[in-house]
Amino acid sequence: MTSQTERRAAHPAELTRYLYERHGERLFTFCFGRLRNREEAQDAVQTTFIYVLRSLQRGIEPEFELAWLLKIAFNVCRSAQRSTSRISAATQEVADIDELAASPTAGYEGREQVDALRDALAHLPERQRRAILLREWQGLSYAEIAAELRLTVAAVETLLFRARRGLTSCSASSARRNPA
Repeated sequence: MTSQTERRAAHPAELTRYLYERHGERLFTFCFGRLRNREEAQDAVQTTFIYVLRSLQRGIEPEFELAWLLKIAFNVCRSAQRSTSRISAATQEVADIDELAASPTAGYEGREQVDALRDALAHLPERQRRAILLREWQGLSYAEIAAELRLTVAAVETLLFRARRGLTSCSASSARRNPA
């Protein structure tokens, strides 16, 4: 363990790593308790430590580390809950997928693919679903998505990576259940 004085003299990235190693599990437990979703809690912890790094870079020196971290995590979770409770234009457009499936030009195979996509989207956590729809359906840039979801670009990149991975795994498991 390092002393409080040594930690203050450390580079912000090193101090952030130290705080993560020391309190990361506790913050995950806290976020999971508030959000009740493993991936949302992981995202909240990641966002919390991004804010921690930025604060440390601005020269903020917390007196009580855990209390400071929990307050940041609380605010991140509250923001996540608020954004999840709001219905965005992107999630409303999921209903448009039904119109594509009902299209007479879509054919049987096209409707099957749309049904599989709708099912895969339904299994994603809300924030991942919103991010992937904003990117792929609306064509927004990462920066625009970050502004819409009130996240950093790095957090959007993580959300999109996880959303794509989730869609791929859902698609793969669907293909195994229903071989052609």
